[in-house]
Amino acid sequence: MEGAVVRAVCALVVLVVGGVLTAGLVGCTSSAQEPPGLTASPTVSVTPTPEPTEDTAAVEEAAILDVYRRFWAANVVAERGNPDPTLYEGIAVGMAVELELAVARQYQEQGIVKEGEPSFSEVTVVVDGDTARVGACVDHSGWVPAGASPPSPPVVPTELVLEHVDGVWLVQDYVEPTVELVC
Repeated sequence: MEGAVVRAVCALVVLVVGGVLTAGLVGCTSSAQEPPGLTASPTVSVTPTPEPTEDTAAVEEAAILDVYRRFWAANVVAERGNPDPTLYEGIAVGMAVELELAVARQYQEQGIVKEGEPSFSEVTVVVDGDTARVGACVDHSGWVPAGASPPSPPVVPTELVLEHVDGVWLVQDYVEPTVELVC
């Protein structure tokens, strides 16, 4: 019973102290006028996140296509005899880079140097959040080893997956085309 009395006294002390503190805070308000332009309570303005517009979608697609083109430009340089991984910095990572460097090193070991560059048609971009797919008909007829004839078939449907990582689109890997490309 003594423990119950102690708990009741403690609860009463907490209530009294809380009441005194609250009364003291309320009594501290000033009746002096505030300078003009100040408000008694701050207002908070919440700006909703804008929905993507056609303009932002176009800017995003342009950024994706820029990385896509730079990736292919790096492939051209690599297969001309320069299998340097730094060609892909800020452009591609992972399997796409490993595959391209393996091909370029194999060409270099065999003394093969490709001339020209590929061309592209039917380019499509599909964005889903932080993932994008770029599909295209890639024409290899203008990008062949010196003295060789174009491969058969020279135009191949090709699709790459890109990921948006730390504010930058990066080519990740080649995938089986999901968009039906008529090449």
